[in-house]
Amino acid sequence: MNNIDIKLLRTFLTLMRVKNVSRTAEELEISQPNTSHNLNKLRELFDDPLLIRSRNGMIPTPRALELELKVERLLYSYQDIISNPAKFDHTTSSRNFVITAPEHAEQILVPIILRKIRTIAPNIRIEIRAPNPERASELLESGEIDLRIAWLLKPAASLRSLSLFQDRLVYIADKDHPFIKGHLTLKNFLSLPHARTYGEGSRTTNYVIDESIAKIGKALVMTFQVQNFMTVPSSLLDTDIIAALPKSLAISLAERIPLQILEAPIRLPRINYSAYWHERNQNDAGHKWLRQTVLESAQEIKRSE
Repeated sequence: MNNIDIKLLRTFLTLMRVKNVSRTAEELEISQPNTSHNLNKLRELFDDPLLIRSRNGMIPTPRALELELKVERLLYSYQDIISNPAKFDHTTSSRNFVITAPEHAEQILVPIILRKIRTIAPNIRIEIRAPNPERASELLESGEIDLRIAWLLKPAASLRSLSLFQDRLVYIADKDHPFIKGHLTLKNFLSLPHARTYGEGSRTTNYVIDESIAKIGKALVMTFQVQNFMTVPSSLLDTDIIAALPKSLAISLAERIPLQILEAPIRLPRINYSAYWHERNQNDAGHKWLRQTVLESAQEIKRSE
């Protein structure tokens, strides 16, 4: 029984219905020799003649009659499985999803995601974790995390992805900065002290800034480094330090903190945030719903000019 396959079972049921090898071959659109071969394999598997030739066609044996209903049920279940993947009802599900996101995305995107989910799926549980770049692919593959939101320049080829939103880097400084009045010159940019974060979610930002500076043969004066992204803005007040932030976050912060937003005097690449997941979750109904919800949330973000 270990070697039985769906084609053999379909052959069996058709033979049981039409009682004729030639007509069975026509219905299944296979050759008559193949049909006879399948019947012989069925006889071996079930250790029974199954259908016996007679003047009026083929007559099923008691064993064949016993098997017929069981095989019908088995094929029905098989068809149901392949045509109806596991259902997921977000209105009643209490599933737990784990998402990793850098601080910028956590500040800008995650609140929208949570508000949307609380409205349409009140029993769904969401856990937001800090990024772990070294183990990200491993954690996605094992299922320990479901979705990774990140700005990656070279994502792993094994991961699926969905583009979420774009942003761009600007610089912020105290509104009463002693040397900057609404415009950041290249001279000030290179001479003034800079602040940055070294957390796991800031790797790409730091890398692209350093690469852009290296292209013009210069280096920044790095005075202040912190782990927490949100420590930087308030730390600039009453100092001559400047720092890079995504524009959407800078605008939000400038509404509460006396900061000025400045264009970078060098060319910096755009920020491209995407959601990443492992192939194991590609066809999971719940995961599809999560991805769609995250995408819809991202579309609500005002994209920076």
